[in-house]
Amino acid sequence: MAYTTGAAGGTGTLQSTSGFGAKYGELSDADAFTIQKKFLTISKKLVTMARFAQKETKPLHEGADVRWRRYERFQVNTSTLSEGVTPESDTLQQTTIIATLSQYGRWVPITDVMLALSTDPIVQQITERQAIQMAESMDTLAYNAFKAGTNVVYSSGGSSGTMATNIADGTAAAYTANLTPKNISRSVSTLENKDAVKISSVVKAASEYNTEPVAEGFFAICHPDLRVDVENITGFVPIEKYANYGAVMSGEIGKVGMVRFIATTLATATDSTSAAVANLKTGPTDATKGAIYSTLVFARDAVGCVSLSGKDAVTPTVVSPRASAEDPLGQRGSVGYQYWYTCKILQENWLVRIESGASVI
Repeated sequence: MAYTTGAAGGTGTLQSTSGFGAKYGELSDADAFTIQKKFLTISKKLVTMARFAQKETKPLHEGADVRWRRYERFQVNTSTLSEGVTPESDTLQQTTIIATLSQYGRWVPITDVMLALSTDPIVQQITERQAIQMAESMDTLAYNAFKAGTNVVYSSGGSSGTMATNIADGTAAAYTANLTPKNISRSVSTLENKDAVKISSVVKAASEYNTEPVAEGFFAICHPDLRVDVENITGFVPIEKYANYGAVMSGEIGKVGMVRFIATTLATATDSTSAAVANLKTGPTDATKGAIYSTLVFARDAVGCVSLSGKDAVTPTVVSPRASAEDPLGQRGSVGYQYWYTCKILQENWLVRIESGASVI
């Protein structure tokens, strides 16, 4: 049995295609490729984090480890040359960064009754929602990897060290509940002092891994709860006033100076039970908790994301209800997918995390 998409983008029906291999369940290679293309197109339009990453694909049969090499700059030289004397040489220094691909996947059970009685293309409905699920999962994996960076600006005004250390520098009240202009300027200053390169192109929101040009600057990803705080920062420019409105990215809310802000609910807050941050806005379930938000400010080549192979970046599987020893009446089947993915910080100095509260939740 195979999922047949049809000319109009999918009927969600199953038809017999006996004799195909088990790689895609009971899907033929052609049907699997059709689903993959649609699956990836939906997912890529929803992915936010990876659009600022170096995007790589790992070929099949070459192991799970991925390596990047970062070549360090030579030191500035101000020494004059002496006649007949060979100057000291420079040494090319490289840093190897290793990440390991991990496998992820989900599936949904289907029944013979669902297929026989449903008035909707049930398999198509499942795969479209699985595509959304995969995009959100990939974004969450990337966000969790990127927010673990060591370059941190706290809303108390501190720029490094633990949260407790920075709160202790002043009082609990000094740990403001707002994202402040100082946080933004300090982040930009931190990046520029490390010679971070501004982003001038991002990965297209399509199934291909090509890039598209954007106005040069740094990009910040935050939670929608911070929208009001961002909009209240002096100098904020909403997207409606951009010189080139067509260059606006999905979820973008505006910019402050050279930092463009994108809001996504996947940039989730962390609850804190610390008394020192009790002045932060109350969490939804516990009156003693404060919500701490991480806003990530990216420069170019700060991070990398890798998937396995090209079209097989996602492998769909469809198994129709069919009689077997485990299912004598052929009542149960499934629709699923799996993929390989990993993300990594490539240059700690080119990614800043701002930790703050939110004035409005």
